Amino acid sequence: MIREAKTRADLAALCEIWASITPREPMTTEQLERRRERQPERLYLLAEEEEHAVGLGIVAPSDSPGRMFVGVRVLPGFRRRGIGADLYKRLAAHARGQEPESLSTLVSEADPDSIAWAERRGFEEYQRQAELVLELRGDEQAPAPPGGIELVEVTPDLHKAAYELTQEAWEDLPLAVPVELSAFEIWLEEEMSGPISFAAMEDGEMVGFAGLIGRDAPGLLEHGLTATRRTHRRRGIATALKQLEIAWAAVHGYRELITFTQDRNQGMQAINLALGFVAKPAWISMRRRP
Repeated sequence: MIREAKTRADLAALCEIWASITPREPMTTEQLERRRERQPERLYLLAEEEEHAVGLGIVAPSDSPGRMFVGVRVLPGFRRRGIGADLYKRLAAHARGQEPESLSTLVSEADPDSIAWAERRGFEEYQRQAELVLELRGDEQAPAPPGGIELVEVTPDLHKAAYELTQEAWEDLPLAVPVELSAFEIWLEEEMSGPISFAAMEDGEMVGFAGLIGRDAPGLLEHGLTATRRTHRRRGIATALKQLEIAWAAVHGYRELITFTQDRNQGMQAINLALGFVAKPAWISMRRRP
């Protein structure tokens, strides 16, 4: 049976399935509730067999204008039974009702069956996100800042400056499709809800920014976007910010950091690899016309 996930218990079951398939990117019921409140066009579905949740479906607006995200996840032991196909039919019908220009989905490079499943439904690859993971020893040290730069914790009075710098960085991301940064209040909720963020300051001006994002998994944090002002790139600021985040996470008992970057962003991938991050299978963004 497929039904809409409406209650907190439903959303908790959805999160459990998602985490079992995508353990490094878990979601919480609170996140799903807040996002549905902001975006009532969202749809969450559960697939059940004998009253046990075995699959999920999500429709949500994306950060690219005119595109709707359609996500299907089915537990491995329940695949090849038509559950994913039934979920997709419900999701696609709902998404088309929003009159988007395209539908998109996301699959792991390590899951060829899911890639083939999406291709059979008309989806084609248009970009990839590199996933990189760093295992922490626990003794990582904070760096010396680059010359003339002060590294500080981001306090509420610096939020606006961090948002403006994020906007500049988004404009320069090497993406296959245009994206729009969310409104300031949503950005605060989604990107600044982690344990700490850091800024690089020069003469009182923010020239670099990086934040750690909490994940509902033991010992895990995510490196969010690392942004450096265009005039200050290639000065070691991004590396210093990342090293500071790594040292902070280590001393506070975290043991794993994860980060994502566009496959075309060779510069940031090189920084991450130099810091000891290890590349994992990429995430493939796929799309089709409605």
